[in-house]
Amino acid sequence: MISEILCVGTELLLGDIVNTNAAYIARELAVMGFTSYRQSVVGDNPDRLREAIHDSLSRADVVVMTGGLGPTYDDITKTAAAEIFGRKMIFSDDVREEIEEYFTKIGRVMTENNLSQAYIPEGARILHNKWGTAPGVAISGEFDGKTKHVILLPGPPSECEPMFEECVKPYLAELSDKVIYSRNLHLYGIGESAAENELRGIMEASDNPSVAPYACEHEVRIRITAMSDTAERAREMVRAKADKIYKTDVAKYIFTETDNPTDARHATVTTLIKELRAHELVIGTAESCTAGMIASEIGDIPGASDVFAGGIVSYANEVKMKVLGVPEDVLERVGAVSEECAAYMAEGALKTLGVDIAVSVTGIAGPGGGTPEKPVGTVCFGVAKNGKVHTETMHFNPKYTRDKIRRRTSAHAMMLAIRMIRGEI
Repeated sequence: MISEILCVGTELLLGDIVNTNAAYIARELAVMGFTSYRQSVVGDNPDRLREAIHDSLSRADVVVMTGGLGPTYDDITKTAAAEIFGRKMIFSDDVREEIEEYFTKIGRVMTENNLSQAYIPEGARILHNKWGTAPGVAISGEFDGKTKHVILLPGPPSECEPMFEECVKPYLAELSDKVIYSRNLHLYGIGESAAENELRGIMEASDNPSVAPYACEHEVRIRITAMSDTAERAREMVRAKADKIYKTDVAKYIFTETDNPTDARHATVTTLIKELRAHELVIGTAESCTAGMIASEIGDIPGASDVFAGGIVSYANEVKMKVLGVPEDVLERVGAVSEECAAYMAEGALKTLGVDIAVSVTGIAGPGGGTPEKPVGTVCFGVAKNGKVHTETMHFNPKYTRDKIRRRTSAHAMMLAIRMIRGEI
């Protein structure tokens, strides 16, 4: 089925808010096998909103909309969608009770305008919102002689994402008699063009399952998607295709597989945590240019405390010396941005934190601070375990933003830890 995403909100058009909902929903629709050709954003204007919904329905079977469901005057999405299908707005006592219960739970007084959210298009399915006050709705109806579907979700990602998972996915599954299954192969150390060149024959010969590469910031993701009558058969089809890919030269770059969108977005850190748990190891970090980013990414994963002891942010040379034991003469002789310093940092973290494995990073994230010998993007890494220390230097593109250099540094540090645990370095 063909789908479109239509996001509502003048704040999106002005750039005041980053439209993360569209990216999230697009990923989820792709995993479920829905074809998407367009995404749109429209402001809080009734005429333009009705026009946008009409245009989307003229092209797509399913239109997923976000935003414009709150209690304020410019929240007009439900009304516009109802008008397109010729439906009346009716008051739902069930939704009213849910809104009142929500305000009681958070200890706030409900204002009258919140009850506007209890008006639902006639015949629509209510998508219950456990994370806020605005319910979502799913409307099915005739449009240009065909049955079309419009799904309305709240704008805040903290409400939109869990509602899509809990309410929208089951609804969309009812629209198809086929089962869609996708699995991602995650590659590190190879570019998208090189991976595609190697897999071109498999990709061109693949319709079901389909094989497609996706370039992420620090990895390449190969997504294999199959459609079948049963989940078991779809999984078998995907596995057979994955086994063919493992027989190519890209196999050496595959570091993990995922079939969950959340795991796919955090594949590097979740793989690291799985390896630590499998080997009953605890990790610590020593960070200079990333200023705690590696520790933060590990800590973002629920339950990581069983394998993560903590981290040391050693921006200043004094901290490198006093806390991590980096000799002063090393800093004077080769500088903080050196593999020798990174080695001492990793060993120092290992000892100070009392962990089984430690990673360290020290570099120049920019935009200033670079020299001809050590330009912006130069980062030195260390990983220590069982008396063994591995160091290496990466030269990231100096035109990258400071934040991008730091993010890629964090990812590479975690990959080094994974490889150390697996005995690959």
